[in-house]
Amino acid sequence: MPDSPSPEPLAGPAAAANAPIGRNRQFRLLWVCMLVIGAGNSMLLSVAPPLVRQMHLADASVGWIFSLSALLWVFTSPYWGRLSQSLGRKPVIAFGLLAYAVSMASFGTGVTLGLNGVLSGSNLFITLVLARSIFGAFGSASSPSAQAYIADRTSAFERTAQLAGLSSAFAVGQAFSPGLCSWLAGQFGFVFPIWLVAGFALAASIAIISFLPERTAPQSSRQRASFADSLALITDRRLSGYLIYGFALSIVAGVTVQVFGLFTMDRLNVSGAHGTQFIAAGFMANALALLATQLIIIPRLSLSGRAFMLWGAALLAVGVALQVLAVNLEFLLVSQVIQGLGAGLARPGFTGGASVAVEPHEQGAAAGLVVAANGSGFVFSPIIGGVVYERLGMNWPLYITIALLAAMWVFVFVSRRLRSTPIEAPPETGTP
Repeated sequence: MPDSPSPEPLAGPAAAANAPIGRNRQFRLLWVCMLVIGAGNSMLLSVAPPLVRQMHLADASVGWIFSLSALLWVFTSPYWGRLSQSLGRKPVIAFGLLAYAVSMASFGTGVTLGLNGVLSGSNLFITLVLARSIFGAFGSASSPSAQAYIADRTSAFERTAQLAGLSSAFAVGQAFSPGLCSWLAGQFGFVFPIWLVAGFALAASIAIISFLPERTAPQSSRQRASFADSLALITDRRLSGYLIYGFALSIVAGVTVQVFGLFTMDRLNVSGAHGTQFIAAGFMANALALLATQLIIIPRLSLSGRAFMLWGAALLAVGVALQVLAVNLEFLLVSQVIQGLGAGLARPGFTGGASVAVEPHEQGAAAGLVVAANGSGFVFSPIIGGVVYERLGMNWPLYITIALLAAMWVFVFVSRRLRSTPIEAPPETGTP
């Protein structure tokens, strides 16, 4: 039973209201659970390129394995965000983590069957696609509910920094899981890290149910927005500009992540475990830069989400351009650091800006749409990434990405839809 009858999402309990991430138990627990998802996804992206070649699948299958999951993510995230407003954030977060555990365990089973020759060709490919799709359809429940949980307990001016703090959990996972995965794969095989993440996800789901407090009452059914009302936010001028930017940013993320492993192996002429180590080094450099941006830079800058979106797109474009010019691992790592800085500014900028733009009772629906935008680009990135990579060459996906980033920068610069609310504001003192 909730401690307060109030349905107002921002009216959290006094002990939890406006509590900075890292200083309050529920935020720390939520952060750790999101870390598991970030670590698992980064690990899969690190091992996927060597694995598909080892299992004799086409290079483009790296992207296609994730594409159906991304499509399901787009359509289901708004639903889970809405559902969390009526059922409560905690049960929906826990359900998403449980689904993620099932997805990873199924994926590990498919890889095992493929490496042992039990499955091959199209049967293996379909198995991996379906296993990953469990995450897209049901694991997508965690992220919008977690974002809405934070929005329930922060003021408008604090929200971008707080959501950046939550995003840092994914960055930590992305930073350290590739290196750990490379070591574990060398010691115990490629499948062991996949099963390990499945176990951690199951433990995280149990921890959310057991220990995450949720005193804010869910909204009553008569206050809950309908599915049509939620989707109407897509064209709402308060939110649509952020969603357009988020969709484009997701395409950029999908292309750069899916291409980087293949690009590294081909540019440096490496493969197998050696290739995994180089790929892991690049992902770690990117994620550490992103983490430093979100934990150190953003909290110290009183800039608007719009400003972060501009700087983020610019830095990402520079980083991708440097990747095209890279001739050795060191150069590739520098390009990944700059891309990490750009992503660390761009994503919290549009996520926090979107949250600030809507009313408290719309937070769940808005968070679902934001999370959908975050995954929507991965539906199209296999075409821009894998297909273009195979048919036109390794640099062409990066050329397209640079052009898209330039268009994003221009859009943010000229758009009247985007608000310029700073991420922090001085507290009210009661004096003029």
